[in-house]
Amino acid sequence: MPLKVRRRSAESLPAHDSGFVTGRLSSWKLTSPVIDAFVSDIRTSNLLVMCLEPGMGQGAALKVMLSDMKQHSATHIFRFSGIEADAASKRLSRFARQVEKECLAGKGVFVALDSVPAGDDVVIDREIAAISRMTGSGAIVAVSLLPEDALLAERLTDSVCVSPKDLLVSDVLDLRPSDPLYDVRTATGGIPSLVGAIIRDNGSLRSDSILFGNSYYSALEQLVNSSLRSNLLDEELLVRLSMILLGRGTFEDIASVVCVEPSDVARGLEEFAPLFGVSCRDHSFCCFGVDTIDGISACSSVLSTRASLWSSVFDSVLRVLVERGEFKRAATIARMAPSKAVASVLLEHAEDFIGVGEAGLVRRTLGPALAHSQISDDRSRCLDHVLAALGDTKFRTPGARAPQSSADGSDLGGANQADALLVGCRAVLAGEAIPTSAPDIAWVAGIAVHLQAVQLLRDGRIRAAQGLAGSHALSCTEGTLPAALLHLDLGIASALLGDDQTSVDGSISRAQDFLAQEGYAAIRDEASLLLAFDAILHGSCDLASMDALVRESERTGNELVRVAALMTGAAAEYMMGDFRSAGLRSAIAASAAARAGFSHLEAEAGILCKAATGPGLGIGAVPPDWEDACDTEELSAVARLVHAALAGDDLSPDIRLTLGDAPIPSDEVWLLKVLTSGQGDIQERVRKLIPHAWTAALAPIAFVQRAPQVIRTSEAGGGNKGDGDARGVAPGARLRLSLLGGFSLQVDGETVPEWRLDRRCAKAMLVFVALHPNLLARRYEIIDQVWPDCDYKAGLDRIYQATSALRRVIAEVTPDLDPFLSYREDKSVSFDPALFACDFEEFADAAKEALTCEGDDARSLDAALRAERLYVGDLFVPSRDFTGYVVARRQELRELYADSMVAGAEAAFRLGRYRISARLADSATDVDDLREDAVEVLIRALRASGRMFEAEQRYKKYAVHFVDRTHMPPSKRLRKAMGEGGRGEGDKQHRQNDGEPMAS
Repeated sequence: MPLKVRRRSAESLPAHDSGFVTGRLSSWKLTSPVIDAFVSDIRTSNLLVMCLEPGMGQGAALKVMLSDMKQHSATHIFRFSGIEADAASKRLSRFARQVEKECLAGKGVFVALDSVPAGDDVVIDREIAAISRMTGSGAIVAVSLLPEDALLAERLTDSVCVSPKDLLVSDVLDLRPSDPLYDVRTATGGIPSLVGAIIRDNGSLRSDSILFGNSYYSALEQLVNSSLRSNLLDEELLVRLSMILLGRGTFEDIASVVCVEPSDVARGLEEFAPLFGVSCRDHSFCCFGVDTIDGISACSSVLSTRASLWSSVFDSVLRVLVERGEFKRAATIARMAPSKAVASVLLEHAEDFIGVGEAGLVRRTLGPALAHSQISDDRSRCLDHVLAALGDTKFRTPGARAPQSSADGSDLGGANQADALLVGCRAVLAGEAIPTSAPDIAWVAGIAVHLQAVQLLRDGRIRAAQGLAGSHALSCTEGTLPAALLHLDLGIASALLGDDQTSVDGSISRAQDFLAQEGYAAIRDEASLLLAFDAILHGSCDLASMDALVRESERTGNELVRVAALMTGAAAEYMMGDFRSAGLRSAIAASAAARAGFSHLEAEAGILCKAATGPGLGIGAVPPDWEDACDTEELSAVARLVHAALAGDDLSPDIRLTLGDAPIPSDEVWLLKVLTSGQGDIQERVRKLIPHAWTAALAPIAFVQRAPQVIRTSEAGGGNKGDGDARGVAPGARLRLSLLGGFSLQVDGETVPEWRLDRRCAKAMLVFVALHPNLLARRYEIIDQVWPDCDYKAGLDRIYQATSALRRVIAEVTPDLDPFLSYREDKSVSFDPALFACDFEEFADAAKEALTCEGDDARSLDAALRAERLYVGDLFVPSRDFTGYVVARRQELRELYADSMVAGAEAAFRLGRYRISARLADSATDVDDLREDAVEVLIRALRASGRMFEAEQRYKKYAVHFVDRTHMPPSKRLRKAMGEGGRGEGDKQHRQNDGEPMAS
């Protein structure tokens, strides 16, 4: 199995404090005992030779030796990376003479030679002679070499030889599978550069889990890049590249990819290159870190540069991965090296790639392949049909057609069983009856179970759906379409049965994240429906989101979701006591269910409608046969309960006896909880009739509060005009984000309450992404910034929850507005720049314009005044700014503000607008009271406008502060400005006030 970075929960860790992991990591020693012994007085030789792959810690070892030797020796370090062998040997010979002179003068000398290249025999002899000359004169020398220069290492006799195993971090190698930090071993193999990166990722945290962050993936990318260096032989490069692309496997896999017997190369890799995890005894390999999807994705930019030269290797690796069933990794490889061969493999196994979340990749491949005649028309139409069913919201299924009817290709040429079931995922949401049979393909069986589970939920058999989905969900591979759909089915069934698991189960978040990928837009409604159920059953009312779900499901033709969403909204209004709206909405739901043939949902909606309209407050048209429509005994029991409550027969012995004998209607728990929740008279009557045996399972839902109604202000209406253009929404922009002087988000002119964005850290993520260029930030950057205690997988869940929370808040104002752009390919989160207007960007544009308008004082002053109006305060810093990025941007904007104010003040002074010049200069000193250029123009402007006393006081104040902090007097330039009269001084008839001549 590919390595997955695991997160140990607090319960699985030993009884330690929250800094247990950080404490363990910080205690690890990255330097080898061999290095420690060499720099001590017990060394056995004056020459140390390290023949190692890059990233094995040789650079750090040389630095440690230099630091220790510096106390009692003269130290020198020479790096020969990128220097030809002949030039390096000549330079080494010259340096040897210098070292010999220092030694003869009685000095202790330590020399570090990094990456010494070996050439032909003449060059090697010259290098050996130079090194021997240094050690012979008494110098201590440490040499690092690459494995391909091992001939030089072999000829350096009487030396301390350091092997790769000597530099592996022993604390990591000692970890066992039961240790909470064992993930570090499987992700690094003890390689010092990777271990050090993990320590940096977790250094500032006090957490009980390991974070694999930006430092780790950057170090892994550098290590892979150096492992594929161009000076290696082609045969070894091919073997190395194949191992990295495959991640793990056997020598037979490598031989099938490169058509070369890899045993000879593998022996060298086992000795010198721990990254590849080669075992010649087992004829196997497992590349540390790169065997995961996250690891190979982090290295994609490095690996894709090799695709043009070694395209056949990528094609062969893709075929091997497909044979193994590793379609997610195969998709990653396919994106690195697109080709006709890759397209053929992708389309041949298109259903499998769709099943792991790569519908977008299949769609992008299909068009060019058809244009190049790589795929038949029948197969193309079939795949286009499947992709449209899953991803096109305008697509409509042709009617109630059994999937197996197209399995033989009678309905759609080129279709197979998997295609039919994938189309069925959309058809079942549209309400079609989908008979299913046991599929021949293992992963497709999960889709068939999903179709059965949805139909059980539709027919009110909630317990059966929970049992069916639960028994198969755990056996499905995570990160696949069947797993996502079955977890959603299980979540909906559990929510309806009163099992409070949907809000805390990470599998639900992963399922939602899966469907958020490109190509699955048409079947996302089930995930939204689960959120709606979960919200209602937890006492939350978000009618705007429910209305949006109704509209969206109507547009997509997912009638089953639409009816369920209507009933959810009716339930919310009923619990809030809005019986008029609840009756109308439930009547609409009943009517829609009747047209679609959802008999059970029609009966449930009829009961809810009757309960809402019974007190005489509703306006919904109750179906006349609402009691007879019940198709199960349990639903009939609920109908009798409502009938008795409305008829006032709560004291009737016959009805009490009937209800008392009836078993608890577990499939209708959700409906009973809704009927008994709220403060109305009908709810109280129903509660009194509930048998005592049912009460344990029917705790009423906490009272639901309606969110304040959003009142939309028309564009032509009035409003607060005081903000002017500094706070208005830019033309074309529908969202206004203001971060200067505080936080504010406006959607179509309406301000979103700030507290609504605190949930799921949506505000912190919004601020961080908005401050990046093009409103785009990498996902690992967001995780490091907002959730540094989460690993990458858990961080993705948090990002999804935050984006969902932000979408929900915006949808309450404008349901059809989505602020995000999708960047799944490069793992980013991005806002649509066309929708956003940000005050800090407008300020920065104005401030930079003020600084760059040389020779155009009027334009510079105008830009500075705009920047002054926009900068109403320092940049808002959210509570979660763990990387310090926002604080750094805040300081940048402060400095930019000061610079622009000084530029504007100087321009105003040259234009004779002294009062404006003084004001702008004064604003600059508010940011930095020791900024001399600001004080200088301030004093000149004050004096020029006749404010002599004020100029003298400001100079004295500055001089006192400057002397206190620097113990030096103000500059001659500033003292001269104070002594000068300044332009306009004493000439009152030419003074100007804000650019206008003063009255005579």
